[in-house]
Amino acid sequence: MACNKQKIDPRLAQNYADLATDDQRAVYRQWADSYDEELIEEFGYIAPQEAVNAFVRRVPDRTAPVLDMGCGTGLAGKLLDQAGYTHIDGIDLSPEMLEKAAALNVYRQLWEGDLTAVIDVQPIYQAVICVGVFSHKPDQPFLIPKLLDCLLPGGLVIATVNGKGWRDIGWAELLEQSQRQHDFKLESVDDIGYLTKQGIDGKLLTIRP
Repeated sequence: MACNKQKIDPRLAQNYADLATDDQRAVYRQWADSYDEELIEEFGYIAPQEAVNAFVRRVPDRTAPVLDMGCGTGLAGKLLDQAGYTHIDGIDLSPEMLEKAAALNVYRQLWEGDLTAVIDVQPIYQAVICVGVFSHKPDQPFLIPKLLDCLLPGGLVIATVNGKGWRDIGWAELLEQSQRQHDFKLESVDDIGYLTKQGIDGKLLTIRP
């Protein structure tokens, strides 16, 4: 899939900067009320559906405990619930986003947490899904071990990467460095749709410890 060169909408561009945690939290505080409508209707955001489609193929047990890391307003969690998964927890940076996610009544538990800081999560999950979190920050490939730390033996991580970020910061090379440092298994890197009305594609990572 090719990424066209049209000008990126400022609402998206603000997330492509390497913002400090407090600044990122402020962005989502202001965006929470209109986030779903703008992403889906205006930008053609299909990464959650792409990720859940892949998740269903790889995690057939609908009773498996699942962690939605960076759950936001619950777009992926809602789709997982519709697919029949019964044990979904979520973590997000933004209290305002978590409030939206809680209103869906699809999550068993929700917590506020920052992936760049210490996250105290027990390894009780068969799978972690992480949609819309990874983009333009060079430290992000090196945060993958934090997702793996949440897993039961034999578990897996499914994560998306914004395709513009993949190219802009050299995600492939950084991911290879992270893999060498932390010795995880990258099972696959697949092309997916991402922000279709912005001409931005994405990558889908399947990772195991």
